[in-house]
Amino acid sequence: MNLVQLLVFVLAAVCIALAAAQMSALRLRGLAVLAIVLGAGILMAGDVASRTSLAQVASWVSDPQRRLDLSALLLLEALVFGGQAVAAAQGRAGLKWRIVGACPPPTLLAILFFGQVAAMLTTEGLDYALVSWACVVVFAGLFVAAACLLRVLLPDPLMRSGLRVALYIVQAAIGLWLARPAQALPADPTPAMWARLGVLAIIVFVFMALGWLWLRRSTWNR
Repeated sequence: MNLVQLLVFVLAAVCIALAAAQMSALRLRGLAVLAIVLGAGILMAGDVASRTSLAQVASWVSDPQRRLDLSALLLLEALVFGGQAVAAAQGRAGLKWRIVGACPPPTLLAILFFGQVAAMLTTEGLDYALVSWACVVVFAGLFVAAACLLRVLLPDPLMRSGLRVALYIVQAAIGLWLARPAQALPADPTPAMWARLGVLAIIVFVFMALGWLWLRRSTWNR
C-alpha cells in the first residue's frame, strides 16, 4: 500500500466519523429520515455501481485532475460544515446553519457509492439488485448506529463540535496534500517524505490545539 492509498483510507475514516458526529445532533425521527435518504441514494446509484470496474476506480484515484476535484470538494466541505460546527459550538446556529447541519456531507455519499462498488466487485455472480438492497440495510443501519453511539459517548454538543473541528482540520490538510503538484521522486525519497509528513502533523496538531482553546474560551465567556 503506497502513501496515496493510505491517505485515501484515512480520509474515508475521517469523513465517516465527521458525518456521524454531525448527524448525531439529529433526533431519532431525523435519523430515520436520513436512513431513508441514504438508502434511496444507494438504490439509485446501483446501476452505475454495477457498471464500475476496479480499473476505473484505480484510474480515477490516480488521475491528477480527479485528485484536484477531490481536493476542492474536501476544502469546500471543511469550510462550510466546519463553519456550521463552530456556530453550533457557540450556540448561534440559526435556521440556515441548522439546515446545513441536517444535510449529509457530499463525501459521505461518495464513500457509500464506492463501498457499494466494492461490495459488487467482491460478490460477483449475485444479482446486483440484491446486493444493492443489502448495501441499503448494512450501510444505512451501521451509519445510524454509529451516530447514535457517538451521541452516547459524547453527550455534550460542545464535545462533538470540537471533534468535528479537529477532524475538519485533518480533512483540509489531506485535501491540500492531494492538490500538490506532481513531482519526480528524489534518489532517496524516504527522509524527505517523513519530513513533509512531520511538518504536516505539527501544523495539524497546532490547529487542533487552537480550535480546542477557541471552543473552551467560548464556553468560559458564557
